[in-house]
Amino acid sequence: MLADGLGSQLYDADVQRQYQARYAGRVGTLYTHPPFEAALYLAVAWLPLRYAYLLWSFLSMALTAASAILLTREALSPWSWRVVLVASLTFVPSLVCVIQGQDSLLLLWFVVLAFTALRRGRGFAAGCWLALGLFKFQLVLPLVLVLVLTQRSSRAGLAKGFSLTALALAGVSVAISGWSVLTLYPNFLLHFHEQPLGGIAPGGMANFRGLAYFLFHRDGDHWIIAAVSILSLAALLTTLRGWKHAQKEFRQEPSGNVNYEFDLAFANTVLFALLVSYHLNPHDLALLLLSILLLLHCARVQTQHPPRPAQWMTFSLMGILFLPPLHLWALTARAYDIVGIPVFLLFLTSAVLKLIAPTTSPGKATTIQG
Repeated sequence: MLADGLGSQLYDADVQRQYQARYAGRVGTLYTHPPFEAALYLAVAWLPLRYAYLLWSFLSMALTAASAILLTREALSPWSWRVVLVASLTFVPSLVCVIQGQDSLLLLWFVVLAFTALRRGRGFAAGCWLALGLFKFQLVLPLVLVLVLTQRSSRAGLAKGFSLTALALAGVSVAISGWSVLTLYPNFLLHFHEQPLGGIAPGGMANFRGLAYFLFHRDGDHWIIAAVSILSLAALLTTLRGWKHAQKEFRQEPSGNVNYEFDLAFANTVLFALLVSYHLNPHDLALLLLSILLLLHCARVQTQHPPRPAQWMTFSLMGILFLPPLHLWALTARAYDIVGIPVFLLFLTSAVLKLIAPTTSPGKATTIQG
C-alpha cells in the first residue's frame, strides 16, 4: 500500500483486505502497528511474497544471532553465543515469530540494545533504542515507565532519548499517512475488536488479561478490568521494590557485583512488561528469552550448593517456560493463556520471594560450574 502511495489509507480495513486478497489470495488479520513500521517493510515489499517472507525470516534470525552475540559478550560470559543462539531458535515463541513472519525478534533486539546501553550507563542511547520498539508500545511503555522511575543516574538521558526518538517516529508516521493519522490510528485501535478476524483473543494472551480470561472466561467487563488493573499496579510496585533492593545491595556492597543486581532487576522488569501488556501474542513471548537467560545466568553464579527447594522451583519454572511441551500443547489446545501462570510464578519467585537472590553478598556466594 505504501509503495502504491496509499499511506493515507493505511488504516482503512477494506483497502487492507483488498491488498491481502490481491497478494495473498485470502484475507486475515489486519495491520495494527504505527505507520513508521510500515516503512520498514518496504525493504522487502519489492519482492514476490514468498521471497519477501524468506528474506524477512533470514533478517529475524540474523537479529537473533546479533542478540545472542551481544548478550554473551555483555552479560552472559563465559557462555558461548552459539549455544545461546541455538537455544534461542528452539524457543517456541521465537519459532512462531519466524514462521508467522512477525516482528517480535526485532523488538527483542532493540530491548537487548537498550539493556546493554543502560548497563553501561548510556541512558540516552537506551531511550533511543526503546523508542524504536514503539511499534509494540503496549510492551515498551511499561518498560520505560519502570526504568525512568528507577534509574536515577540515567533518568534524564533515558527520558530525553526516548522522547526525541518517539517524536521523530511520529514525524515519520505523519509523513506516511498525513496529519489525520494522529486521530485515525487511535480510533482504529479502539474499534479494532469490531473487525472480523481482528486477532484479539484473550485466550491466547499469556498475561494478566489472559489469566483473567482463563479463570472467568470473560473479557472487557468492568470488574475484570478493575482486577487486571489492581494486579498490574501490584506488579509495578513489586518491580519498583526490586530495583530499590538492587540499589540498596549495591550501596551496602559497593565492591560487589553490581551487574548481578542490575541484570536480575532488568529481567524482572521484562517479566512485568509482558504481564501488564494489554495485548500479547504468543510470539511476543520471544522477549521472555532475555529474562530467562539473565535469570539462569544469575542463578548459575549465585546458587547455593545444594540448591534450596525454593531455588529448585525457580529452575523448574524456567525449564517449563523454555522447553517446548507447554507451548506446543497450549497452541494446539488454543489455550495459550495458561502459559501466563508460569510467567506470573516466575515473576513472583524472582521479584517477590527473592528465591534466586543469595543471603550473602555476590562476592561470597558459591559458584557451581557447569
